Amino acid sequence: MASRSVDPGVVGGEPPAGFQLDVRAHGFSLTEAVRRYATDHLAAKLAKHADAIQTVVIRLGDENGAKGGEDKSCEIELSVRTGALIVVRATNHDLNAAIDSLKRANPHMKG
Repeated sequence: MASRSVDPGVVGGEPPAGFQLDVRAHGFSLTEAVRRYATDHLAAKLAKHADAIQTVVIRLGDENGAKGGEDKSCEIELSVRTGALIVVRATNHDLNAAIDSLKRANPHMKG
């Protein structure tokens, strides 16, 4: 993973060195485009908190597959260096919308 900092409010770029990032998919194949969208819109927003974060796991899911419905989910699990675990989750009919709603819902990810 490339190491570069991201200015607050800027979408794009890998999160800085300092924490591990893992993007996982359940119910569909994780494409590079989906992985990049999740990284650009979520993990990069955590750059200013990199010193406090140990790991970030982004779990993307599609429960109903081709059936459709409001079943696309995005869950972020943050393990911070103090030992605390923070988990937030959003569900929507559109995966990108679920990802974006988490970015808006958490004040530390706004931008």
